[in-house]
Amino acid sequence: MRIHTYVIAVDAGSAPNYDSPFVTLTVCKPRIRRKAVVGDCVFAFAFAGGRVNPSDPHAVVWAGIVSEVVPLAEYWSDRRFAGKKPGRTALPDNFYRPARGGFIQVPNPIHGEDSLLRDISGVNALVFDPAWRFGAYGPRLPAEFGLRMVGGRRGERICELATEEWRKLHRWLTAQTPGLAQNESSNRFCSPPKRAVRKRQC
Repeated sequence: MRIHTYVIAVDAGSAPNYDSPFVTLTVCKPRIRRKAVVGDCVFAFAFAGGRVNPSDPHAVVWAGIVSEVVPLAEYWSDRRFAGKKPGRTALPDNFYRPARGGFIQVPNPIHGEDSLLRDISGVNALVFDPAWRFGAYGPRLPAEFGLRMVGGRRGERICELATEEWRKLHRWLTAQTPGLAQNESSNRFCSPPKRAVRKRQC
């Protein structure tokens, strides 16, 4: 099992997006979205001293297994994800409409035009099933898995877990929560913008 890990600075409900029908990652984290393939697992760790969890750098905020990789142009037109467009939800992630020669950013409360090139450089939207959302104060990942981000917490990392190690990790994830990711925001320190012109950065 290939594991992607990164430090999540904001868990406000847009990246990843927890709205039904699936948890998706469509904006931010362009390198992960370019590289991840079906079957990969993505982990997010709370950032110590940041807005998500100032007390525990090894808390797992969310995790998911990539079940589908959808090119951004197809994501916009796929009816399954219409509810993730601006105007359909307070925290959209489906706001890049394909146009001749590229994409047009549909007005939204999440990202401004300065994020367009970075977002679309990710090429794909990732769909996760199953997905686990623990929130800002989620469980501490045991050191035995060797996945903690130490010695620098910027960027993303990729590692391989042997089959038995992945089974242990999957059992640990399942034991931490009774259900799959929920739609409500878990970040106690980050509330929706008061005005649509205020943009969130990942």
